[in-house]
Amino acid sequence: MASNNKRVDLEITSDSICPFCFIGKRRIEEAIRLAKEEEHLPLDFHIRFAPFLLDPTLPASPGENKRERYRRRFGGAERVQKMEEQMVQRGLECNPPIKFSYGGVVSQTTDSHRLIEKARELKGEEGQLRLVERLFKSYFEEEGDPGAHELLARDAESAGIMSASEAKEFLASDELKDVVAAGIQKAQMRGISGVPFTIINDKLAISGAQETETFLEVFKKIAKGELEA
Repeated sequence: MASNNKRVDLEITSDSICPFCFIGKRRIEEAIRLAKEEEHLPLDFHIRFAPFLLDPTLPASPGENKRERYRRRFGGAERVQKMEEQMVQRGLECNPPIKFSYGGVVSQTTDSHRLIEKARELKGEEGQLRLVERLFKSYFEEEGDPGAHELLARDAESAGIMSASEAKEFLASDELKDVVAAGIQKAQMRGISGVPFTIINDKLAISGAQETETFLEVFKKIAKGELEA
């Protein structure tokens, strides 16, 4: 039976090492839950993640110490410590909470984006969402190397995308490199310079990890026809 609900497509341009992207995912998902369960809005939501490189100069895995790189980029240990404390607090305020941990290494994320694209190809929207969540948790909560094929393969298997051996074979190939490169170029052509960046139905753009209430208000306006999207 066909739904009479309005379709809401959310394309979220994101990077696997962007803490605000993890927070933004939480807030959007909470806004969708509220829209469905409490507001009963006549909307059907669909999410797709698009690639972005927050720092194209990052080395490949095994990368480098996360805190040391942040200190160089953002101006010293004291400033980085304050940034960490603020991000930890923001994470704990999410529903469910994110337990940010800043040990470990940071490395290039192109392969994680390839895997995110592959997840959608193999398992659709739900598979892609499961993998994105797993990759975020590995990096931000478990201090994993975001570019390590061993870890990416493990996450692909735990998210139900493919076996670890299949994932390693995929990661060792060039498959979907051109698709990811095109996606990154598309973001640049759109003028996206920071993430997360959410585009609703190819019309309405929302920059940053806005509050849950902000997304919910947008959804209410779309449902009422007050906002064309």
